[in-house]
Amino acid sequence: MVVDSSYLVISFFIYSVLGYLSEVVFCSVPKKHFVNRGFLYGPYCPIYGFGALVVIICLYPLRAHWYLVFLFAVVLTSAIEYFTSWLLEKFFHMKLWDYSKHRININGRVCGLNSFLFGLMGLFATYVLEPFFFDVINAIPIEIRSIIAYVIFIALSIDTTISVINLKSFQRGLQEIKEKAEYIRSLDSDELRQLLNKELEKTKEKREKLYAHFVNSNPSLSARSAEIREELDAFKTYLEKRSQIKREYKAALKSNRAEFEQKRNK
Repeated sequence: MVVDSSYLVISFFIYSVLGYLSEVVFCSVPKKHFVNRGFLYGPYCPIYGFGALVVIICLYPLRAHWYLVFLFAVVLTSAIEYFTSWLLEKFFHMKLWDYSKHRININGRVCGLNSFLFGLMGLFATYVLEPFFFDVINAIPIEIRSIIAYVIFIALSIDTTISVINLKSFQRGLQEIKEKAEYIRSLDSDELRQLLNKELEKTKEKREKLYAHFVNSNPSLSARSAEIREELDAFKTYLEKRSQIKREYKAALKSNRAEFEQKRNK
């Protein structure tokens, strides 16, 4: 299997997008509403792109034995997920996913169900998707393919940089909100406490769009620090309440509009 760098970049992007779509469907169907998944802002999950390429390239010699492809796909993808989880926690002091509630798991970083599904996805990618994408991508002239790969690389680099900066800001912001809340609770003056509470709510509203991305796209997001974890849980509750209020408000508007239309048509 001989491929060039542009082929790898484009394949990486395709599998990252497919991984994102799989995550969205897997998480949205049970909740019955759209759940935007992923650490980055774009519609792609790089861990799927990287995992797919590792499985396809490393297990290419085993293509004649599907059961070995499945077995090693489970091992390789689980190792990638475990290492990624560990690396993110070391760097950000936060967990973007946590499988501790699953019956079979390793330190909450990988679980039996997901590893099994990754094995099936490895089979599908190896025997169905890759032969198709290999022909499609190689049919693109090398000059155009190189430009596409370059654009993808730049876009992913920018997205990753912005996401890392914003996640670090997210951490600092949660700590700041927690410190302000503790200070407000320590005040003796009810009047001053009410005033500062309003300022704190305004601060949360200003940061809601930025922070909501990480909270909503990673429902099991948790912090290693107990203090940050406490404020993170409080912020999740805050977002849930705001979403509930918005849903109720929209439902009330819809109901009132329907009543108005009925009266007008009589």
